[in-house]
Amino acid sequence: MRAGLFALLLAFGVCAPVQAQAPRDVLLEVCNQTGFAVAAAAAYRTTPAQSRTLRSWFMIAPGECLNGALNGVVGDDLDLHVMSGSWVWPSRETVQTYCVPADATMTPASAPPCAAGRQARAFTRLPIEPTSHRGPGGRNFGRVSHRVRCADLGAADAGLCPGAPTDRRGMAEFVRELEVCNLVSGAVPTTVGEMKPDGSMEFLGWQALAAGECRVIYRGFPRDRQILLVSASDHVQNDGLVCMTENTQGLILAIPRADHNVTCPNERPLRGSYETVVFGEQTGRLTMYVGQ
Repeated sequence: MRAGLFALLLAFGVCAPVQAQAPRDVLLEVCNQTGFAVAAAAAYRTTPAQSRTLRSWFMIAPGECLNGALNGVVGDDLDLHVMSGSWVWPSRETVQTYCVPADATMTPASAPPCAAGRQARAFTRLPIEPTSHRGPGGRNFGRVSHRVRCADLGAADAGLCPGAPTDRRGMAEFVRELEVCNLVSGAVPTTVGEMKPDGSMEFLGWQALAAGECRVIYRGFPRDRQILLVSASDHVQNDGLVCMTENTQGLILAIPRADHNVTCPNERPLRGSYETVVFGEQTGRLTMYVGQ
């Protein structure tokens, strides 16, 4: 009797890990609760080895869910990456970075350094949940569910995400960042703004850059991917000249002036110059230099 019980326990002990390594189909459900399209990629094991298969990209329209099946998945977890513009989900600790091509593909997953045409992207590991739905081979389907939400981003991005402009593919535009470095020996007041449809200009509050200091003074979505960089000391290379309000807080209003000899009106007495900064379609960050 004891020998029979020992043999039964041994059989269960051998069967359990073998069963855990048996391939099964996994339902991947990613719901896009943002106002723009997102793209998802998944990496998962298809053999007992630690190597993974990479599937990219699944495009998911705003307000819709991806409901697809990954075939022959081994193990109890899956690596997921969801992106749109500058943003990545899930916003959890990165477990693995894979080299992902720009086009849709199914290929062995590889870690950096990445070959030409591939970009390193951060993936988060998610558990595969069991289901009661029977699949091929008599094994129950697994399931991975994830919701893509603006609220899951960091505080600064969570405020920018709702209503973000979209590119020609319907995905979020890149968040544009402008870093400015002061190369002159003293502090330089700087600000950034945009040209309004009526030809006037509107700028953010002044930021004083100390000598040698570099700082990101703009982060957002400029109209037509263009912003105007202004120095009150006329240190920037001039694309144009302006007369500005002197207020130190709140928005700064400005109008163009024809040349350096023009006297600014009393309501906009501060003289300044601006340089037009243009971001490329795939450019998220630029650095400009005052006093170069």
